[in-house]
Amino acid sequence: DVAELRIPAYTSNLYLENQQRDLAVYTGVSQQGGKVLWFANPRPISTTKVSLEEAERIALDFLKEKGFDSMEPNYSLQNDGYSLFNFVYKQDDVTIYPDLVKVKVALDTGEVIGFDASAYYLNHQDRTFESPKLDLDEARGRLRTEFAIDSERLALIPKGKNEVLCYEFKGKYEDSDFIVYVNVENGREEQILQIIQNKNGTLTF
Repeated sequence: DVAELRIPAYTSNLYLENQQRDLAVYTGVSQQGGKVLWFANPRPISTTKVSLEEAERIALDFLKEKGFDSMEPNYSLQNDGYSLFNFVYKQDDVTIYPDLVKVKVALDTGEVIGFDASAYYLNHQDRTFESPKLDLDEARGRLRTEFAIDSERLALIPKGKNEVLCYEFKGKYEDSDFIVYVNVENGREEQILQIIQNKNGTLTF
């Protein structure tokens, strides 16, 4: 059938003869260009044998084999015998958050059982970045003095239907972890996210 999504796609359920239909692999392929946008294999997962580090390497190798270059790991979640990794594109030392690809790896065999590149195909393009009007020191000066910076880099973030180039600052404030995005053009705080670490991985909100 044809699913009228943000990217028009053909969807299908693939399963072997005599296989339970609820174990079918669900796929989506773009109508234009025939790109695999996503697939999900809901097979049962047995005893965990693959480490999270090995699963991340498997996911990154999978992306490289499929032609997704210059991707870097962002966050991950672990649950029910699998790890779900978020990868984002990097261009000219800028982390491009709209160009997101998700890869799910089964921790029993290391098989890739899920993939979603719909955001990547929707947003990925050739981008040109102008030199920031604010330098890094000026951007730091816009932060609370009590905010202890752990890392800093340039990042492109989604803002409504637009994209905004920011300085990304990760650090601590009152014993909690936060990410602060400061607009490179006007010094405005575009977004503040709190980072929550738990046994299943990393969450931001």
